[in-house]
Amino acid sequence: MKVSGIQRNSFRWFMATVLLVVSANVLQAKWLTIHNDFNQYDTEGNPIRTRSGDLDKFGDTFYWYGCDQRMTNQTCYSSDDLIHWKNEGVMLEATRGTNRMDVVYNESTETYVMVLKWETEGTDDWCKRGIATSPSPAGPYTYQFDSLVFGTHTGDMSVFKDDDGKAYFCYEVWDKSANRTTAQVIALMTSDYIGLEKKIQSWPDGNREANLIMKRRGMYYYMTSGMMGIDPTETRYWTAPKIEGPWTTQLVPVIAPGDVDRKSWDTQCDFVFPFKGTEDTVQMYCGDRWKRPHNERGGDYVWLPITFTPRDSVVIDYYQDWEVEPDLGLWRPIDKERNLALGKTATASSESGGNTAGKVNDESNWRNYFNSKWVSGSGDQQWISIDLGKEMEINRVILKWDSSYAESFSIQVSTDNSSWDDVFTTDIGRPRSITDETFEKTTARYVRMNGTKKGGSNGYTLFDFMVLNDSVSTPVSQALQPMVRRGAQITCANGIVRYSIASAHAVKIDVVDGRGKLLAVLVDGSRSAGDYTAKLPASLGRGMFVLRMTDGTGMHTEQFVRW
Repeated sequence: MKVSGIQRNSFRWFMATVLLVVSANVLQAKWLTIHNDFNQYDTEGNPIRTRSGDLDKFGDTFYWYGCDQRMTNQTCYSSDDLIHWKNEGVMLEATRGTNRMDVVYNESTETYVMVLKWETEGTDDWCKRGIATSPSPAGPYTYQFDSLVFGTHTGDMSVFKDDDGKAYFCYEVWDKSANRTTAQVIALMTSDYIGLEKKIQSWPDGNREANLIMKRRGMYYYMTSGMMGIDPTETRYWTAPKIEGPWTTQLVPVIAPGDVDRKSWDTQCDFVFPFKGTEDTVQMYCGDRWKRPHNERGGDYVWLPITFTPRDSVVIDYYQDWEVEPDLGLWRPIDKERNLALGKTATASSESGGNTAGKVNDESNWRNYFNSKWVSGSGDQQWISIDLGKEMEINRVILKWDSSYAESFSIQVSTDNSSWDDVFTTDIGRPRSITDETFEKTTARYVRMNGTKKGGSNGYTLFDFMVLNDSVSTPVSQALQPMVRRGAQITCANGIVRYSIASAHAVKIDVVDGRGKLLAVLVDGSRSAGDYTAKLPASLGRGMFVLRMTDGTGMHTEQFVRW
């Protein structure tokens, strides 16, 4: 079709108008925060129970499914911000063991299908594939049946729904006579997600469990943990350019710089959730933390952003606090500079030993919070206050509690340190938890936690006290650069490290080995925007190494090998 100049100009004007309207009114980044290392509670103050579960987003709501501590009933929680979770109750009651479940929505039948590992003979070693359905994501779900999988019992399992709507069942073949797993298998599910059509891939591996499939830019990853029960274990994977294969035959371990135990940050892999946005997709690793060999890593669940090397290797770095923009598919660590309380004067009603008020907003809290905390006297009526130095606009406070905590308390603000207004009040504070509350924007110079009833046997114990102003959404133009990482780059060749900085930042570059052990720090200081080089130390021997560069926009990694 021939297009006239008038039509072309009209189209350009139309598109410019659309982009202007979209940029002004829609394309505002809205970040959701993920916290790790602390216990999670629902909006009624009860512990969240979602072992061996699944995260889904249906409509504008996130649904977090899993099993209770007895690993029988299946539970569900809902949230719109990934912090405040409403308990939707028991989705499916079971008298025998059930776990390793997934919920998948079938558009053609308008049905939510729950697929789970269903114990049949008094031991979770002899299980079948269970099916339950519901017309709504929050259930309740109606049990339909359980069955063998192509004539065999099954171990751990999961469901992967591809972009074309086809669903795949991933499972372990359990040999009842030998009482062990013998293979990992992928099977195509029927169009209603109820039955199974055929096997499409099998690995003769009896030493893996906790299986799942992740997809990134056309590459499929079949990820598993070691056969270690509830012990933490290294996550490894096979890959394929198509789900039908060809699949690799050698398992590859994820790169987890700093995880010296090589045990997936003290977890067993559970599922990977993709935040599919307009700019990119954030793959979020989700692991169950059954045991805690490191005291500083608490909480039952760990959610971390996955990054990739130029060769598509999986990298899982650790962040206690990070944020995701689900509509854009971007993520970022929480920048400490956003904390308006950092380094400001802190005072308290009482202190215990060296655990002074100033510990809660000390610079060291950012990476070493566990050994820096405020502890009050033993009375119920206690407070801790931050002087911001001048009046500021604020709308958010984050408090990180130890096992001795405030059960009833208020977050209060003041301009004169005399008259106080409550911006948040609760009586369901819980041990080793995070209070993360956003309120209407207000002007204050002083912000305090005013405790009225303590929990635990000691005084109030607070690791961190953060004050932020997130009342203005981040424009997309400001969010894209650090998340897509178009400006920051790092490479290594012939012993020379070349790196680029998009804007002025404090830069740190170090080298770790395959086990995450720190070997050398190459750069540690401020840099202006530009291109730079650094040399690898002559003492670095042969092997596989990872460069880690932190430049204020996040951590960038590059894997390299020295022969």
